Amino acid sequence: MEKQVSRKNIFDGKVIKVYLDEVVLDDEKKTKREIVHHNGGACIALRDGDYYFMVRQYRYALGKDMLELPAGKIEIGEDPGYTIAREAYEETGFTAKNIKSLGYIIPTCGYDDEKIYLYYGEVDKEVGQHLDEHERIDVYKYSYEEIKKMIMSGEIDDAKTIVTMYKIELEGLHA
Repeated sequence: MEKQVSRKNIFDGKVIKVYLDEVVLDDEKKTKREIVHHNGGACIALRDGDYYFMVRQYRYALGKDMLELPAGKIEIGEDPGYTIAREAYEETGFTAKNIKSLGYIIPTCGYDDEKIYLYYGEVDKEVGQHLDEHERIDVYKYSYEEIKKMIMSGEIDDAKTIVTMYKIELEGLHA
């Protein structure tokens, strides 16, 4: 177990904060840890009959378009269930019903405290897409089998999407 001795905020951004912590190890030696703080996110496999909504958007950090399940950042103090309800209609234009939590994942445990909460839901009603001012998202629908094939081929390489679809299979939700 490591014990924090001090913390210095070295970056305070819109999406992340970065800290430099000094810690004491169990053998009393001191070392430093760089920590990225992120409020977390929520992801939903939104099902419409035999199809799931997917979004394609350019991810600047990777320099490429990504095909993913709809997802978004949890605002400070926001419940992940509220986040995913908001993101479902903002990104796809549909509200969700029969929402089921599939737990969460920790995408990068070595230096980041982010948790991404995973959900399954079914289309309720159309309300129209409400993208944020700087979002550029194309919406598609794919069958469960098509998504599995794209995961196996590497076309879908987004971790939250892969884990969510795997959990859907384990839970028997796409029967």
